Amino acid sequence: MKVISSFVVLASLVGSPVLAQSSATESYAIYLHFDEKEFIDYLTLRRKPDGTLEGKMVVPKDFTSKLENIVVKGRSLSFDLFVPKNPSRPTDLVFHYEAHFHDGTRKQLAGFVTLKGQSSFIASFVGFRQADQVEAIQ
Repeated sequence: MKVISSFVVLASLVGSPVLAQSSATESYAIYLHFDEKEFIDYLTLRRKPDGTLEGKMVVPKDFTSKLENIVVKGRSLSFDLFVPKNPSRPTDLVFHYEAHFHDGTRKQLAGFVTLKGQSSFIASFVGFRQADQVEAIQ
């Protein structure tokens, strides 16, 4: 999304009272399930003053990556995440996340992860917004 001058238009497009404000941040604990193993990652989304979205994902004890291709449309959210190689991942990957918010409050979301450009299942996840944390995305 590019610059939108009207708060009312922006709020209706994004569906979030928090992200509709410039520089507002939403943080989520993401419970990611690869088969029966659960991992907790941390997702942060922020609306910049120019109206665009930026975000990052923190994978504890592994990596932090900026989100790419962030799209928020109604109650849907999608983005791509660069996953760097490590001893258990011999190559770099790009995960594609697709999620839906439970309702207009955007307190809960659920979705699936695939490899970018592919449709095979990688993981499923649920996310819960953390209590009004505001932080700058570096």
